[in-house]
Amino acid sequence: MIMTPTEFLFKKPYIQVPFGIEQSQINQAKDAFFAFLALPDEIKHHIQHKISPMHRRGELGFIHRDLSDEDIYNDSKDFFHFHPVLIEQYADFLSKNSVVKDFLNLAIPIWQETYDVTRRVLGTFENDYPGTMSKIYDAAEPHIVLRFLKYNWASSGEYLAKPHFDSGSFTLAISESCPGLRIGTGPNDLEVINHEAGKALFMISSNFRKIIDTDKLSPGWHDVIQTDETQIGKAFARWAIVAFIDGHNVTALPKSETHKWYNPLI
Repeated sequence: MIMTPTEFLFKKPYIQVPFGIEQSQINQAKDAFFAFLALPDEIKHHIQHKISPMHRRGELGFIHRDLSDEDIYNDSKDFFHFHPVLIEQYADFLSKNSVVKDFLNLAIPIWQETYDVTRRVLGTFENDYPGTMSKIYDAAEPHIVLRFLKYNWASSGEYLAKPHFDSGSFTLAISESCPGLRIGTGPNDLEVINHEAGKALFMISSNFRKIIDTDKLSPGWHDVIQTDETQIGKAFARWAIVAFIDGHNVTALPKSETHKWYNPLI
């Protein structure tokens, strides 16, 4: 007997679900993102917009993060948060910057498929938890943010992303250049995830109770480690495309909660 997504997620904090965008099309968007990263800083940082004033997951545009012992993340990466609202908000800028325009246009169908996939998964909760759908999708700008991500170099076996819960309600891991994502319910049961072809990985995140108030779900505690030794010393360690899903007018949990089990001395 095949379990529904609801039944599966009651047992594990993640499930792999069909994702209807060909890998070749995803790779095109990834290549466009890397072309964007090669642009001058003043162009990369020009887009700055918010779809939520209540937490940073609502911030759209480019962010560069360096290693810093003063930051709990202490990682090195470049990422861009995309939402279709940017196409209209920055129409004049995009008309003059073809590399940025090409990148955002290639992101649109991935965002739309993310919208459709997460709607199908979360729709399976609606009968038992009425209002699940409206808390996310009944908004002028549904809080579904696509992140294009480049991890910078780390030694083999070291963290590319420190252990944490995502601060949104749900996450969809769409594609990645190599394995390295590990998920569990806590620090003691992390396992490397083998991303199935043609699928995306839907994961429960820390703020899920704002959408589905139940004790039956557990958020996915996860990290990313460097497993591909062939990338060591190259221009980047790993790339990934993920999406963060949350309700409108929702306040995110603090880092003291989302990173509560991370011990930097381990």
